[in-house]
Amino acid sequence: MNKLLLSALVIGSAFATTPAFAQSASGSVDVTGTVGARCSAVTPITGSITLGELAKADGTVDPSFAGNTGGLSRSFTVKCNGANPKISVDAKPLVNAAATNSPNGYTNTVHYTATLVAMGAKGGTTPVADQSLSSGATTGQVGDRFAAVSNNVTLTVGSGMTADSTAILDAGTYAGKVEITIAPTA
Repeated sequence: MNKLLLSALVIGSAFATTPAFAQSASGSVDVTGTVGARCSAVTPITGSITLGELAKADGTVDPSFAGNTGGLSRSFTVKCNGANPKISVDAKPLVNAAATNSPNGYTNTVHYTATLVAMGAKGGTTPVADQSLSSGATTGQVGDRFAAVSNNVTLTVGSGMTADSTAILDAGTYAGKVEITIAPTA
């Protein structure tokens, strides 16, 4: 009988040391991620502006580029996820590459101003202008986020000029370009 009682006690104590399954366990898991600062062109920053006849009747540059076809501006849609992106514009002069030896009083180069305007999310605009007469780009901070609308960046060219304001333009085809860079502020 002692054996039976001893066996019952051993079995009973084994059940007593088994943990109860009614208890719960809890904790937390942190989840993190990052978003890198970036800008992307929804519409490509490409195209062309056709200035047409560059000279007035007297052969000097027409500062208003009145002969243009299709307008003097082009718009682009850009998205940046940062609060203060940089915009940069670099106007390269219009050059008649075929006219290599322009005599005094003539020129094969037409300069102009390229102005890049960014629309801000708070309703303002930020212009950055660069003259092709100076070397290097002109850069500025938007001071706001880009407006989340279509055509929020516009390039306009104007203010045609020559190094000598009385110079006569050599006949031929003139070509130049405007380089635009839009970058997030890190």
